[in-house]
Amino acid sequence: MSEPNGKGTALITGASSGIGKVYADRMARRGYDLILVARDEQRLNDLSGQLKTQTGIAVDVLKGDLTNKAGLTRIEERLRTDKTVTMLINNAGISVSGPFNGSDLDQQERLIQLNIAR
Repeated sequence: MSEPNGKGTALITGASSGIGKVYADRMARRGYDLILVARDEQRLNDLSGQLKTQTGIAVDVLKGDLTNKAGLTRIEERLRTDKTVTMLINNAGISVSGPFNGSDLDQQERLIQLNIAR
């Protein structure tokens, strides 16, 4: 990351699309540096480049899947050690379509772990 900007850095999970992408844009326009977290590294890199060009803020991309222990541990470690982080927007989430009765139990467990437990 660059020198501190005064506001610090916002770490945003689920930043590659939807509400997380909007949060990233809004925080960048408010002058926060960003750490963007999601599974899709290409979309994160595209967003990073766009935000850097439009706002001049510093952006780090951190590929991570919060549904697995390794991904979660990497994000936790960054939060513990990066003293520039002043804001966490924990936006990552998933949904499962279709009727609950007969749904895939592994998908339901993954949804509960990401949306509720983490």
